[in-house]
Amino acid sequence: MRHAIFDIETRIDKRLVNENQFRGRGLSDEAAFEELRSEILERRGTDFFPLSFHVPISIAVGSVEDHVLHTVEMLAAEDYSEERLVRVFWDRVERFKGCLVSFNGRQFDLPVLELQALRYGCAAPSYFGEDSSYRRRYQLGKHLDLYEFITNFGAYRVRGGFDLLLRTIGLPGKGKVDGSQVQELWEAGRLAEVHEYCRRDVIQTYFLFLRVEQVRGRMTAERYQQALDATASFRTLLDDASG
Repeated sequence: MRHAIFDIETRIDKRLVNENQFRGRGLSDEAAFEELRSEILERRGTDFFPLSFHVPISIAVGSVEDHVLHTVEMLAAEDYSEERLVRVFWDRVERFKGCLVSFNGRQFDLPVLELQALRYGCAAPSYFGEDSSYRRRYQLGKHLDLYEFITNFGAYRVRGGFDLLLRTIGLPGKGKVDGSQVQELWEAGRLAEVHEYCRRDVIQTYFLFLRVEQVRGRMTAERYQQALDATASFRTLLDDASG
């Protein structure tokens, strides 16, 4: 079985925030962004925007065969644009015959990308088609969301989230950059740092995936260790970046 581990990083579409939430107010896009941010923070205690306002700016995909991670690729690395990034993703999904793997991808990454497919008119019948298994929540053959699996499809929450689970199995966890900094990095023209952060998350998601596969009984202890040995260079990258 082939697996494709993916992760996205996003910015907020401030123009859309302004047009949708503050139409006729005469606000600048920046003022509209700050006003909605304050409202969300006061109401929810977090400034995380609804996913409908998120635009992908970075997508990393790790190619896994026989449980071994071979490459981690940044999509649309050449001739980059936000539209091309989305189109390349959906083209890859349409041609892919294996299983997607994500962390919280069913709640965030894929809904964001689905809305962008709508924005740009990306045809992906293998994903959106009537007989597709991708959007069937309890089927794991085409999309394994590790967070949903670990929490028994939302039966409980993991306080500490991705970082805690990574540290639980001996990984470095989140580094100097986290998701709350992505908007600021993008606005400062530091997209390369966003790409590196996204790539690091895919590598760590891979090692979490391996442990989940072991727990599911899909790998023997011997095969698990062989996969770790074969991907030691990726683990070294994580440790070096944390040092």
